[in-house]
Amino acid sequence: MNPTQGAVRAWLVFAATLLTTAVAQEMPTLQQLSQQDLQRQLLADEVTELTTDNGNFLVLQRQALTSYTKGTAILVPDISEHAASPNQIDSLRQQLNEHGWHTLAIMPPDTALFELSSAAEEYRQQLAQRLQAAMRQAGQQQGNTVVIAKGSSAALLNQLYATEQLTGPAAFIMLGAYLPDHNLNRELARHIAEQSVPTLDISHQRDNRFANANLKLRQQLVARNLKAQYRQRQLTGTYYDEDIHAWVLKEITGWLHSLGL
Repeated sequence: MNPTQGAVRAWLVFAATLLTTAVAQEMPTLQQLSQQDLQRQLLADEVTELTTDNGNFLVLQRQALTSYTKGTAILVPDISEHAASPNQIDSLRQQLNEHGWHTLAIMPPDTALFELSSAAEEYRQQLAQRLQAAMRQAGQQQGNTVVIAKGSSAALLNQLYATEQLTGPAAFIMLGAYLPDHNLNRELARHIAEQSVPTLDISHQRDNRFANANLKLRQQLVARNLKAQYRQRQLTGTYYDEDIHAWVLKEITGWLHSLGL
């Protein structure tokens, strides 16, 4: 290779590096795209932002549609979903308004943090900060605060309650809670038994294998630890149809009523 060819090759490598960097900087993340879609699709008064040490994050808010107010339900989608996920979250954030609950549906942290083992702890801390901000927002309303979380978000919040890194709400509802690891899933069962928050554990027969792997173990450890306010329900039928949405809503409102909420 002569000097001229070497110089040309070096320049091409440099130019390619600059282009790759520029594209990476300009390309929005999946979470940013989801937020942009929600801001376009929903009413402006439903979309707001809350602040943590890591910056702002999107929250969807709706007021109770009844003459009385029971409190605020904070909704946390699974790590790969958004604040208006059709997988239970969006129907609950709207239907609970008809039962006396304000709703706050939060956007979870960037899923890329959860997928990188070196950053998993950062994901958990960001999730904790977002929930704390949502709890402060809920505290401005009358009534109790309950948390409804799905999938791995539910499992991580349960861990944070068990280790007292988060203050527990009046009630905690888990929808298809799991962590994608056999040992971590067994720890999830232990943490359910150890934390003191009244807990409703809802699963579906078509949830993934991790979500359904240790349901019996959860009951056994809860019984051993004498955790009184725990209820487990496994639903059947088509996963996304309106009947299941209605069933989940009925389970949640019925259980909250049994707690006096």
